[in-house]
Amino acid sequence: MNETLYQSLIHPMAPEPISWWPPAPGWWALLTLLVTVSFLLPWAVMRLKKFNIKRRGTNQALKDISADLSDQQWLSEINSLLKRLLLRRGEVAPTRLFGEQWLNYLCQGYPRPQRSHLAPLAADLYRQAPNLSDDQRRALLRELRRWLSYNHV
Repeated sequence: MNETLYQSLIHPMAPEPISWWPPAPGWWALLTLLVTVSFLLPWAVMRLKKFNIKRRGTNQALKDISADLSDQQWLSEINSLLKRLLLRRGEVAPTRLFGEQWLNYLCQGYPRPQRSHLAPLAADLYRQAPNLSDDQRRALLRELRRWLSYNHV
């Protein structure tokens, strides 16, 4: 009797092999992520290169200002460079500022500005014969590099 019952049972079959298509939703998400990254990565690298070229150009422009110029000419060159960079960035209003207003603009929205280092751009620029020491020039250039870097000019 047991044998007859055993014969009448439906024996289990092996499942069908798992198909590779269509992939699970996780694979679709991974594919979408990879395609997105493959398009965005070259764009991001290109933007970074442009930013670095612009930054190097700005720093080079600061270095190109001759140290042999008189203090008034040197300050005037730096001032002109800053205002040209701001115009290139599309900021017109700050280029019309001078004196204390210009110094206030340079110090606003900037973490821990060294106002005393930037002061020659406001006051000494308009003096008949400003007298800057080498240390003051170096401090001004160092502070301007910080300002340019922070403001992405």
